Amino acid sequence: MTLLSIIIPNYNYGHFADRFYGSLAAQTMSLAETEIIFVDDGSSDDSLEQACKWAGILECREFKILTPPRAGRPGPVRNHGLEQATGKYLLCFDPDDEFQPEFLKNCIYFLESNPIFSVVYSDYLETSPDKSFHRFLPDFSPRHLRTQNTVATAALYRRELWDGGVRYRDNTVYEDWDYWVQCLMAGGKFKHIDQPLYIHHVHETNFSHQAEKEDGAAKARIVLNNPGFFHQSVAQWAADHLRGRAHAPSFQRGYIPTAEDLLKLSDMIKIGGI
Repeated sequence: MTLLSIIIPNYNYGHFADRFYGSLAAQTMSLAETEIIFVDDGSSDDSLEQACKWAGILECREFKILTPPRAGRPGPVRNHGLEQATGKYLLCFDPDDEFQPEFLKNCIYFLESNPIFSVVYSDYLETSPDKSFHRFLPDFSPRHLRTQNTVATAALYRRELWDGGVRYRDNTVYEDWDYWVQCLMAGGKFKHIDQPLYIHHVHETNFSHQAEKEDGAAKARIVLNNPGFFHQSVAQWAADHLRGRAHAPSFQRGYIPTAEDLLKLSDMIKIGGI
């Protein structure tokens, strides 16, 4: 079996290719047992040409280039690549970001040495044209996922989770958050590495900007997608929010309310006479 499959969902990111593939080539871990699966979502730039170029440069086990019909969002594109993956470990990594040299070595070593864990994720450096900083993530706790996504997008995990039926869903733009909830419900155990092992580049074409616009509905669908993980009152909030009920607001961006939040809101509404 291949040790690692790296899924690269791409749409018009050809101008980032040299930076991205260069960071992959600079890994301190050999790529000899790594399978790279590049999945293009109907790009109109030189993304495919760049992928073909780097397929001839990288010394990996195999470099697959897939061109499914246009999906318009990363989740289905990742699923398409994951369906072709043969690796013991799986990783989806966006090509507008870049690896730090120790990323693969540290993540693979941890999972190889700690079979009880299923998912490993790290801190990262976040950079934009005007600033750069270390994004510190907390150690994993299931309660975090009930209110916010504290697991990095670039998390590496055992294929047993995928084989068990975990999939990226297309009814929420917070696809990663929903995916990690599914992994947890499937029995996955998460481990945080407190080192910045990759660089996330913020730019105007990040898919996350679209996610922010659909924040309330995206969070509500995560709740309804995963019955049993959220409190019954939170599930009712989600259903009411999607119906446009005034007493079920979105709350702050990237935050799913708790049962306590909803109780406080209910009390405030009663006091206000609404």
